[in-house]
Amino acid sequence: MTPDEYLGKRVEEQFAWYEGKSALMKRNYYRCKVIVIVSSALIPLLVGFSDSINENLKYVAGALGAVVAITEGILSLKKYRENWLIYRTTAESLNREKIFLVNRVGPYGEGDESELFKKFVERAEQIMASENSSWMSASQAKTDENAG
Repeated sequence: MTPDEYLGKRVEEQFAWYEGKSALMKRNYYRCKVIVIVSSALIPLLVGFSDSINENLKYVAGALGAVVAITEGILSLKKYRENWLIYRTTAESLNREKIFLVNRVGPYGEGDESELFKKFVERAEQIMASENSSWMSASQAKTDENAG
């Protein structure tokens, strides 16, 4: 691949993928946490009013307790927060390397174009491989937690 092809096809596409996945994981994490917070806050309120306003409110409170437990289970299983941070870190690291290369700073400050590009490819691929390892570790921890 030429440098332009590699930057355009490999790095930019991977950056966009990591950025999109990061945003999705963040959204899912915040949605689940809002559900947990709101449901948890409503439970004592509903239980307190169930004696005076409507006895059926205690069943709603019980259902909200189940919602909290289920949502926390989903958060534990899906690891939205962990994946959000892994994807965000990887996207930022790729972008940083690209900026260094384009501006010829850091590890790309001196050398001929061919050597600098080879160094960039090695470093960019290492960043992506590192993300894969981090994701695998998080997935393995998820599997271990669920098995135990």
